[in-house]
Amino acid sequence: MSSRFARSLTILMLGLTLLTFLGTRAYADGIEPNFENEKSSMDKDGNMRLELAASLNAPEAKVYEALTNPEKLSKYAAEITSVKVLSNSATGKVVEYHGATGINPGTKPLVVKFTFDPAKQTITAESTANAPVKFHADYVLSASKDGKSTEIRYVSVSADPSKAMGTKVPEFMRKGAGINTFMKTLWTVGQYIQHGGK
Repeated sequence: MSSRFARSLTILMLGLTLLTFLGTRAYADGIEPNFENEKSSMDKDGNMRLELAASLNAPEAKVYEALTNPEKLSKYAAEITSVKVLSNSATGKVVEYHGATGINPGTKPLVVKFTFDPAKQTITAESTANAPVKFHADYVLSASKDGKSTEIRYVSVSADPSKAMGTKVPEFMRKGAGINTFMKTLWTVGQYIQHGGK
């Protein structure tokens, strides 16, 4: 894959995602993320660290409740065809997703372990042992001063997916995929809240 083609493909992908996101924003009735403070870095082993922050126009309790029900959020993700909760406890879930995802393209399911900490208002999503690409992502929530919106700090670390994808994946594409994942997650949270947690 040429770098020019890869760059064009990524720009197109991000553009379509943004258009979809903006096009459905009005439907979300004011639950609109505001993205800010983006940082990214790579270590010597090719692991990418991505830091993002956003505010979501919904109370912290509702955002936390949405993020602790990832299997219900998947209803609003078009690329997910089916989902199965493999284990469930007060402090976490293991969820199996079927469909085409950026981390796991093709027909194999993607299994993600979620860990919840209600005292700290944090949610962690991480790959399981058999995942083709290792990743770890933390969502840290805090309420705004008036309690009407939620500040979300997102930090993810992901391994180089080049081997699993069978081709070299440029840094800008990996960064774009990480931003896209964060945007989609917040959009699904908004949809979930608007639909009354269903």
